Amino acid sequence: MYKPCNKHHYKALALMVSLFTAEIQAQSPEVQQIDVVGSRASLQNAIERQRNSNKIAGVIDSDAIGNFADINVSESLRRISGVMVENDQGEGRYVSVRGMNSDLNAMTINGVSTASPEDRRGIMLDGVPTDLLDSMTVYKTLTPNLDADTIGGAIDLETITAFKFDETFVRLKAETNYNELTKDSNNPSLSATMTKRFQMQDGELGAALILSDQSRRIVSHNNETGGWGDQAPNDDIEWRYYDLVRDRQGIVLNLDYITNGGSSFYARMFHNEYTDGEYRGKFETRDGLEDNDAVINGNTFTYANTKVDTEVRPRVEVRQISSLQLGTEFALQNGSDIRVEVFGSRAEQDDTNRVNAIYRSSLVDTPLTWDNSNPRKPLLNFAADFYDPAIYKLKTFEAEFGNTKDTDVGARFDITLALDSGTELQYGAKIRQRAKRNDFNFCGYDPDSDLTLAEAGVRIEPTFLATKQGPYPSAAGARALQAEVMNPGSPSKLSDGTFCPSPRTGYEFSGDEEEESIPADWNTDEDVLAAYVMATTINENMTWIYGLRYEDTSATYRGKNFVDGNYDGASSFNNDYGFWAPSVNLKIDLSDTQVARVGLFRSLVRPGFGQSRAGSVVDVEDNRISGGNPALEPTIAWNFDLSYELYLDNSTFFSAGVFYKQIEDSIVEVDANNVTLQGRTWNRAGTFINADSSNILGLEMSLQKAWENGLLVNFNWTHTDGDSDLPADAASGQRTVPYLKQSKNTANLAVGYNKNAWDVRLAANYRSEYLDELGGDPLSDRYTSDFMQVDLTAKYMVNDSLMINAFALNLNDRPEFYYFGNNSRLSQYDEFGTTYGLGVRYQF
Repeated sequence: MYKPCNKHHYKALALMVSLFTAEIQAQSPEVQQIDVVGSRASLQNAIERQRNSNKIAGVIDSDAIGNFADINVSESLRRISGVMVENDQGEGRYVSVRGMNSDLNAMTINGVSTASPEDRRGIMLDGVPTDLLDSMTVYKTLTPNLDADTIGGAIDLETITAFKFDETFVRLKAETNYNELTKDSNNPSLSATMTKRFQMQDGELGAALILSDQSRRIVSHNNETGGWGDQAPNDDIEWRYYDLVRDRQGIVLNLDYITNGGSSFYARMFHNEYTDGEYRGKFETRDGLEDNDAVINGNTFTYANTKVDTEVRPRVEVRQISSLQLGTEFALQNGSDIRVEVFGSRAEQDDTNRVNAIYRSSLVDTPLTWDNSNPRKPLLNFAADFYDPAIYKLKTFEAEFGNTKDTDVGARFDITLALDSGTELQYGAKIRQRAKRNDFNFCGYDPDSDLTLAEAGVRIEPTFLATKQGPYPSAAGARALQAEVMNPGSPSKLSDGTFCPSPRTGYEFSGDEEEESIPADWNTDEDVLAAYVMATTINENMTWIYGLRYEDTSATYRGKNFVDGNYDGASSFNNDYGFWAPSVNLKIDLSDTQVARVGLFRSLVRPGFGQSRAGSVVDVEDNRISGGNPALEPTIAWNFDLSYELYLDNSTFFSAGVFYKQIEDSIVEVDANNVTLQGRTWNRAGTFINADSSNILGLEMSLQKAWENGLLVNFNWTHTDGDSDLPADAASGQRTVPYLKQSKNTANLAVGYNKNAWDVRLAANYRSEYLDELGGDPLSDRYTSDFMQVDLTAKYMVNDSLMINAFALNLNDRPEFYYFGNNSRLSQYDEFGTTYGLGVRYQF
């Protein structure tokens, strides 16, 4: 399902390049870029930035971003110690810091808090190409002038400024890649970076523009199970064939004006659009595993009978993230200044183009054998008739219309005063107003007659993951069926006022529309008012940064209730609270080569939007409820860091540190008995609750070294250990589990050579297993297996302007594996293959 990049983006790219190139040719050929390139230079830059920082932080600068075969921002961030990445379709997606999942970390673009296109706080970073950025920083300790809303780390993505370069600068990049599963090399990735500085009468204006357009086709092979009993699977198993194209487009425009008096004005604009066009074919067992006890003989499970579904889900999902900053910084006397800024961020996930056609086999009393000798690739022996498209009849046709919008706007001011005592005093205030909207409609249609798969369009895929695949419906067939099933010109009104397209003749609603749609509509308004005071004192070899921040949160949650099969009106809840966040950061220069750091701060993460949503599904007779929990408390943590750093020269660095986090009110999802929710005690509740306290202890170590002969090495390792005590009224009873999404060990090892024209790097990224989802007992808890990916990059400088690069992603062809309880109990297994790429870069 391949589609080319948007031609309009190429035209815009070519136009901007021609304009800037013409400007260069009109100038002197002595224009020189002050940026440095190469792996050795990137190590030196990172060492210098880390040493100068007054906080504990990890940095990837513009040079290091290009040293690895990274597709997106999350994959570059995982090179920093303590950072772990969750993958999707073989690409990095969510970023965890020090064992804290994506929802427990803040993300900013040029210091501006970033809206999330999903129904959560965590942000998917697989949609943001690295070409849009100049550097990435993960702050592991906080100071009072930073938002207090992080426990793992605060991730800041910084875009480029024209003042990094001398006069006009243009860099063009073009790449493509080939994957052994797609067997497709038409995957263009283009970018252009252009900057120019203009001398004005009263100062200097800098303009920086980045354009990026990337398209990548992905094919993946997947199998997964719905669940297990004590010894054998007791739910469906699915084989999924994914064929998708991910398009990533972005634009950055930054304007900076610096007056002759030292004051500055700036406008920073960022926009990123991600389109995921996906075909998913699914071949799965139905009913037999659920309705029949398995006959177990060693690793073989036999079921008396089964049915099989085959289905197709074509969809197009579009995500957008935008941010805008307008600000000024006035230089005052004696080194003091005042900064004023207004900002805004907007995100949207449009998932309104999704349909699903499900066909079910008509065979009965057909036995099934499951061979679990290889738990990752179980072999199922299906009867030959299951491969005949004529036995599959259309069971239902589904359409989903989902849209999530998030806006975050605000303003801030900061005043810095240079006191006579040598202490610098800074204070300020900030207001943020955030609005999250989730709108979802499910529409299901059942046929009145038998329509077979043979009549609707069939897609045959080869055998993969050990089991021969049955026929899949084609995407074209599903889209043609959509026009036959739904009449969008005659919508039917649901009881809460929303709509589903009416069924055409021969079809009727499935009956699940209201229960699926009504409680899924919700919105949250969240206002945060913050003020802080911070002091920086330098006393001989010590630098102290200390102060206090206060944040006042006012949240309103609105949703819809579905009670005993009927819409029961809207509900609204308020949750207001204040939070004090003291912090101290101490940097001690022990000698010319040694630095020690100490950090202590208090922070919070507000409940996730989906977790705290209003609205629910209620069964009054059984006293059951499912939904969000607007009464959730924020997760609060005390954080302590201690580290030692050794700088032997400008290319040799070693650090070791320890960190500790005491966390209160972590949020967990439960299906529990006797839960008090929304002012009432329920016999059974599927919801989110605050767990008991957790203690996280971790160690970090980093080593960087470059030799004069061109060899270099970069290594880091993080160990994190912590547990959570589940509440006694959870379905599993009182038990202790590993902290959710916490990988105990993460590590990076990169070995390279950078001398003369060659720059080669072999990099391995490792993470140990982690708890991915809670189940009702230890055997149903879902874990993600350990994972190590090896990538190779090679760059060759033809001359001062032209560079050729080649790369290999997932060189070791490592799959992803998830399991229930232990690794003999398959949850999910995915293979993506190795990707090879080739590109060029040209600098003027």
